[in-house]
Amino acid sequence: MCYSSEFSWLPNSILKGVELPAIVYEELNNQNYGGYYTHGSKEIVVVTGEEELIPSAIAHEFCHYLQYNSGCIMHGSDFSAEDTTYEKAIHNYFSYDSIEFSALLFEYKHAKNYINEWWLRKLVLDL
Repeated sequence: MCYSSEFSWLPNSILKGVELPAIVYEELNNQNYGGYYTHGSKEIVVVTGEEELIPSAIAHEFCHYLQYNSGCIMHGSDFSAEDTTYEKAIHNYFSYDSIEFSALLFEYKHAKNYINEWWLRKLVLDL
């Protein structure tokens, strides 16, 4: 588990007064997620796959951590690509769930990479 050093790249204005969660790394093993935050916990789980995607997973799940701790969310959303294409599932997931869309924008702002840019620009906003 790691703590504050994993968040040092985020602006101090976001971190001020926040009790930081632990980061638990999970080995890549065909997961359909890059990380998750279990509401009410003090941990964020991040999958160790492509190294450049780790900061965005941390940012996304940290946003959920902040949302939960400020009372904005009480339950989670499940991503599913059953009965549709991956692209359409991404579009639906982020377009119709404002909590997830907010976390996508947070990760895009603070840990931009090719995946969150593609999701945001091509699958969510431009579909």
